[in-house]
Amino acid sequence: MYALVASGFTLILGVIQVFNFSQGHFYMLGAFITYAVVSSLGLPYPLAVLAALLGMAILGAVMYFAVLRWTIPSGFFHTLLVTVALGSVISQTSLLTFGFNDRVVPAVVTGSVRAGGIGVSGSRLVVIAGAIIVMMALNYFMRTKMGTAMLASAENRDVAGLQGINTNQIFWVTMAVGCGLCGIAGALIVPVLSASVNMGMGIFTRVMMVVLVGGMGSMSGALLAAFIVGVIESFAYQIVGEMSLVVIFVFVAILMFFRPGGLFGKPLPVPGDY
Repeated sequence: MYALVASGFTLILGVIQVFNFSQGHFYMLGAFITYAVVSSLGLPYPLAVLAALLGMAILGAVMYFAVLRWTIPSGFFHTLLVTVALGSVISQTSLLTFGFNDRVVPAVVTGSVRAGGIGVSGSRLVVIAGAIIVMMALNYFMRTKMGTAMLASAENRDVAGLQGINTNQIFWVTMAVGCGLCGIAGALIVPVLSASVNMGMGIFTRVMMVVLVGGMGSMSGALLAAFIVGVIESFAYQIVGEMSLVVIFVFVAILMFFRPGGLFGKPLPVPGDY
């Protein structure tokens, strides 16, 4: 889940140069959409996952056309504040709609698999398999003509425009893909962790750590960094409990001292500076 949300965030930041502070809220909405489709409409879980993916992709595109395209010319920090405001609106609207209570989706796969004294529930295996499939699909998409145009726009949007790339089209597609990844991540995790209005900020904090460790713009870096951060957090939780996030901060601080650009990235300029 860290890898999926971090990949979407990295894609948006690299291509559009928008620090989407509301990224975690799309993850939360994806979980609630899945709950609503399964519990209220009674539809199968795979259709709920598809609904979360499409719903967040459409919302991301709407967010670009309605707000971001008008604020991007004003600069990086203006757009950052807008995403903060949008995140607050989404959070409060979700709170009024769903309340404080967690919403639970029944387990997709019952039972567990045991190997070498380690047991993994069927629902967690679905999460792992689903995340791997989505990351493979994303890797294939980034090799297509549209994906190549995204990478070109991330490298230099002015030169990409001179080569005939429609950057306006690239931007809204990027928002759709980046937010869609969050939606499907929320849909995959909801049978395991349930849906709550606070889950968005929780994962957003960890995604920031993943992006710093892996390096901005690196999909492979996001995947490896997500695994590293997840393992560190899991082991640290067994030792220091709720202070496990502090352990991650310390690890990231040490890594940034020796590799400011992360494992696969370069030291980053302030977005918007050329």
